Amino acid sequence: MAYHYKLETLLRVRRNYEELSQQKLAHEIFVLDNHKQYLEDLKRKRQAIVSSLEEKKKQTATAGTLSLFVDGITSKDREIGVQQNAIEAQKQMVVTARKELHEKVKERKIVERLKEKDFLAYTKEMYRKEQNENDEQAVLRFGKEVA
Repeated sequence: MAYHYKLETLLRVRRNYEELSQQKLAHEIFVLDNHKQYLEDLKRKRQAIVSSLEEKKKQTATAGTLSLFVDGITSKDREIGVQQNAIEAQKQMVVTARKELHEKVKERKIVERLKEKDFLAYTKEMYRKEQNENDEQAVLRFGKEVA
C-alpha cells in the first residue's frame, strides 16, 4: 500500500498561493526599481537645466529666458517630489507584499509539517504491521519445527 497524504490538494493550493505571492512581490520590486530609475532620470534632467541656466547666466540672457529656466527647474522639483512620494508608496506596497508572502510561506509550512507527521505515523504503522507479520511467520515456523 503506497503512502497518500489526504491533504495533498490543500498543500498544492498553498504552494500555488505562495508562488503567486512571490510573483506579486517580484512585480512590486520591479515597479519600485522603475520608479527609482525615473527619479534618477528626473534628477539628471533637473541638473541639466541648472547647468544650462548657469551657462546662460555667464552669457547675456533676457529676464524672460532666465524665467523659463527657473520655471523648468521648479517644474522638475515638483515632479521629483511627486516621484519621491510614489517611491514611498511603492516601498509600502513591497513591504505589504513581503508580509503577504511570509504568511503564505507559514501556511504552506504548517501543512508540510502536518504531512511529515502523517508520514511518520504511516511509517510507524507500516513497521508495526510488518513486525506483526514477521512475528506470525516466526510462530508458524516454530510450530512446524516442534511438531
